[in-house]
Amino acid sequence: MPKSYHDWAKQPADSKALPILGLGGDERVFVEEALEGLKTKFLASGPVDFNFEHLSAKSASMDQILASAKALPMMAEYRLVIITEADAIKSDACELFETYEKDPNPSTVLVFVFDFIDTRSKLQKILESSKSLYRFDHPKEREMLGVIRMRAKLHKLNVSDDAANLLVMEIGTSLMMLERAFEKLALACEGQVVTPALVEEQVAQTAFRDVFTLARAVILKDRALAAKALAELKAAQEVPLRLIGVLAWQFRVVLKARLYLQEKHSVSDVGSRLHLFGDRLDTILRAARLLDVSSQLRRLNSLTELDRKLKSWRASPWLLFDEAVLEML
Repeated sequence: MPKSYHDWAKQPADSKALPILGLGGDERVFVEEALEGLKTKFLASGPVDFNFEHLSAKSASMDQILASAKALPMMAEYRLVIITEADAIKSDACELFETYEKDPNPSTVLVFVFDFIDTRSKLQKILESSKSLYRFDHPKEREMLGVIRMRAKLHKLNVSDDAANLLVMEIGTSLMMLERAFEKLALACEGQVVTPALVEEQVAQTAFRDVFTLARAVILKDRALAAKALAELKAAQEVPLRLIGVLAWQFRVVLKARLYLQEKHSVSDVGSRLHLFGDRLDTILRAARLLDVSSQLRRLNSLTELDRKLKSWRASPWLLFDEAVLEML
C-alpha cells in the first residue's frame, strides 16, 4: 500500500534522506509542494547547478537516469535528481533499476514523479515494496480537519478546533481556497489564535455568514432573526450537523463572558480576555446577561445531545435541528 500525504507531512524536518522516492496522485498541489520541500532540504548547502538534475522519462533512458543518480555531489552533501513523466518507464527498463535499487548512491536522492499511482506497474511495485512510494490523493471531507491542522503548521498558524471546523464548512475540500484563507488569516491574526470570529471576518462568504446570524439569533433569543437565518441556510442546502460548531463556539464565548461579569471584571477587561471589541463585544455581553450560568450550561449540554442525535438520525436532519433551535430560544 503506498504511503499517504499524512505520512509525508508527519516526517520530521531532520529525517534521514531516502535514496529513492516515488511521488504521484491526483492532488498535484501536494506533489508540487513535496518537490519544493525536497529542493529546499537537499539543495541548500551547495551549488544548485551542479547538484540538481531534472529529466523526463519520455526522453531519458534508464541508463541516463541511473548515470545521473550515480554522480557525486559537488561541494554539498546531496544531489537531487527528479524524473518526471515516470509512468513512461517500461517494465524491461526496471531490471537495470532493480540492480541500482539494491545498492543506491547514498549521496543522491532520486525521485520518480508519476501522473498516476498504479501499483500494477513494475517500477511502482518495486518502490512500494521498499516503502518509498507516496500517493497524494485529493482529501475527502472527513480528512480535511487533519489536513487543515497539518497545513496550518506550515503557515505557522494556531487554528482553534472551532475555527478548523468552520473552515471545512466554508471551503469544503478545496486546497486552493484553503491556501488563500491561510494567507488572509496570517495577515489578520498577528500571532493570535485563529478563532471562528476571524474566519467569519476574513474568509466567510454569504451562505456562511447566515450560520453566524443564526448563532447570534439564538444567543440573543431573537425568534424572527433565527427563523430568517434557518430559511437562508436551508435554501443554501447547508448540513445541520456542520452548523453545531458555530453554535457551540458562541455558547462557550457567552458562558465565559457571564462568568467574567459575575467575577466583577470590567467590560473592557472582558473584551480583552475574549478578544472582542465594539459591536461584537456588545452582542456577547447582551447575551451573557440573558441567562444565568446554569442555564448557559444546560444549553451547551443540549447542543452536545443534538450533535449525538444528528449523527444517527435517519429522517430529515432539519426536523430535529429546527426543534432543538426553537427550544433554545
